[in-house]
Amino acid sequence: MVARELILARLRRALNAPRADATAITAEADALLPDAREMQPKFDGQSNRERFMEKVTSERLTGTVDAAADMAAAVGCVRNYLMRSNLPLRIAMPPMDTLKTLDWGDIAVHGDIAADEAVSIGLADYAIAETGSVVFTSRPDSPTLYNYLPLHHIILVEADKILRYMEDFWAIVRADGNVHPRNINFITGTSGTADIEAKNVRGAHGPRFMHVVIIGAD
Repeated sequence: MVARELILARLRRALNAPRADATAITAEADALLPDAREMQPKFDGQSNRERFMEKVTSERLTGTVDAAADMAAAVGCVRNYLMRSNLPLRIAMPPMDTLKTLDWGDIAVHGDIAADEAVSIGLADYAIAETGSVVFTSRPDSPTLYNYLPLHHIILVEADKILRYMEDFWAIVRADGNVHPRNINFITGTSGTADIEAKNVRGAHGPRFMHVVIIGAD
């Protein structure tokens, strides 16, 4: 009972205390947490693009990477990927205006996505060089299912949207008013698990193949 009374007494005192100043709370939190820059891995010899490509194509992430000068050229990269993967010239595409206005030629695009979809395409909001991740925020023109249902996920990323660290993305979010969508998806490589006999199985609960097309110069 003594401990219980002490706890309740502390709660009563806290409730009667004046409201803490937000600036003071922030200062106290900053004093407790080290500067993120002190903990971030250093890769000074690499550009954001180089580091991102290295991580995406690593043995752990098992993605592939291509490059295109612009959005129009990216269509050719997508077609080449479909051809060398022996896939039909058919992709599921979310209703993004940037994608819908491209000339897809003989690639048949459709706006719905099935549970057994072979290929879908998406335009990432950002990419993270440190981890090789791509960032998708959910919106009416960017439904989350397009990122997880297909066997092959083709992702277009603009080179100037490749950020160096995860913290750089959250800095942008805060600068834009700290408004969060319903979902923010950080996709790091193909889906995999090693739960069964420690054997790495790809496509366990998401795409088995991930192909990234980087658009434009750094």
